Amino acid sequence: MRVGSQDILIPTMMVGNYPKPRWFSGNPNAAVPFGEYLPDSISFETFEDCIAAMVNDQERAGLDVISDARVLGGDSPYAQIVEYFVERLGYDKYGPPLQLPIYSTMYSPTINGPITRKVPLLLKQLRAVKKFTDKPIKLQYPGLNVLTMGSNNLHYSEIKEVSAALAKAFNEEFKQVAEAGADIIQIDEFGWHYGLSLGDFEIEHFNAMTEGVDAQFVAHVCWGNYLGTKGYLPSGPMHGDNPEREGSEYIMALRDEEGFTARSKACFPRATKLEHLHALNFETANTGPGELKPLGKAKYDGNFVAGVIDVRSVEIETATAVAERIRACLEYVAPEKLGVTTDCGLINLPRIVAFGKLRALVEGAKIVREEIKAKQAADAGVVA
Repeated sequence: MRVGSQDILIPTMMVGNYPKPRWFSGNPNAAVPFGEYLPDSISFETFEDCIAAMVNDQERAGLDVISDARVLGGDSPYAQIVEYFVERLGYDKYGPPLQLPIYSTMYSPTINGPITRKVPLLLKQLRAVKKFTDKPIKLQYPGLNVLTMGSNNLHYSEIKEVSAALAKAFNEEFKQVAEAGADIIQIDEFGWHYGLSLGDFEIEHFNAMTEGVDAQFVAHVCWGNYLGTKGYLPSGPMHGDNPEREGSEYIMALRDEEGFTARSKACFPRATKLEHLHALNFETANTGPGELKPLGKAKYDGNFVAGVIDVRSVEIETATAVAERIRACLEYVAPEKLGVTTDCGLINLPRIVAFGKLRALVEGAKIVREEIKAKQAADAGVVA
């Protein structure tokens, strides 16, 4: 799989939040930047030390791609996911509760005026990460779909205008961070697999958001890990539950006559219409890889990054178990098009467990890489 300027066989990376060092949480000097600025030099030192610790964990684990790890604010998931970004886009951070049950403890930020990128969003994080690694870097942003739908709009006449304004603001951000050295930009669209869509203009605005950006875009879709549980709709069965593991009667019953599940039907065709999408990513560790079956029927020929680490379990996977999950994904995705990651963010886990899971991810990928190389050598008639 192409990562930045290099080809890496089954590259490893992580998704979302990583547990911050305990000394950072609750520290009065633990500030995050507003654009280029932090309150004082002590806050700046504290911020960079936190970034350094999180990069160091990823480097020691052996990941091929280093994430910003979302050093965005306090321990509140609301602050981590929404508040940081909307404050910098001109929103009022208060509003009514979000309507999806899993997120009902979070509030829908209010638009009382034009959406503008008041300051850079993750430029300071990127510059800090670059100080501590020479590997490709991935930055992570809330998705256009999910942020538009989650907004309490009291300013624009229609939702299309909200989406267009956000697309413009993000495009400005993405161009700047790409120029500053971001290799991969992850867009979190955890509304896609519910079948939620903004309408016919959604594809147009996503393409406008990513137009002219010299970086690779990954669309991340998952059932979430907010409050340590999975997302679900207000009615109907829990989505992404364990009964959906590959081979069960339950998941097969949910497939339509072409073999599509509700999630794959919502994600794959949409992904084929996104002009600048480098890879699609969603979890398989917790649900099994069965939903990858329709990739061919959906005519999706891009890269796929599979979540093969279960972030909702405190059990650290063995390398052999991770390797088995990767092999299962290779039944549907060619090795040169596959990357692997965690299902979602690791924020709810103790840091020692989160690190162990990253290490298992790397070791599992290493096993499969060696198997692939051995097979390629055997097919070429090379004697070891």
